[in-house]
Amino acid sequence: MANCVITSGLTLNSCVNNIAGIEDLWVLSTTGTSISLSSITYDVNGLVTAISGSTAGELKKIDLVRNSAAVLSEEVNVVTQSLSFTFVPTLQFQIPGWAQEYTELYQELVKSIGTVFVVKLKSGKYFLVSPSGMYISAATVNSGSVPGDSQLYDLTFTGDEVISVPEMDVTSDLATFLTASNITVDRE
Repeated sequence: MANCVITSGLTLNSCVNNIAGIEDLWVLSTTGTSISLSSITYDVNGLVTAISGSTAGELKKIDLVRNSAAVLSEEVNVVTQSLSFTFVPTLQFQIPGWAQEYTELYQELVKSIGTVFVVKLKSGKYFLVSPSGMYISAATVNSGSVPGDSQLYDLTFTGDEVISVPEMDVTSDLATFLTASNITVDRE
């Protein structure tokens, strides 16, 4: 059995590599009946350099609740009997629940399968979360009874991938990255 060769270590060049948290979140959407990613181009280092949809689509920004616990994490499932593994990304975030538009977004997200997300971390780096799509693994409504209590939809999406969550080679902004694609972005 061959072993993998580790070709380099890890150098943290600045404290920017260590800024935690999700800054922005987009979900892939379409006016048609469904959409998925039809092609993803990677460079030699594994960075995503281009994506295109199975049909014309738009990355719709989801405004995150301020000071919420939006989290992107990843586990590895290992099957020791077959020496196989999969990467299991998880994306958890909250959206407000006090208006009909938020309720509609909540319902659309819960019903969808194969949902594709783009996440921008506070470090400025973009990631294509679960390129083959994510599914809802938990959804709850949080509401209090006294004035000032939160009313939030708490959503958790899970994926199952053969590669780790890939970073996107976004050098300026997401709209520029998508210029040669059939996918647009509604706002940065």
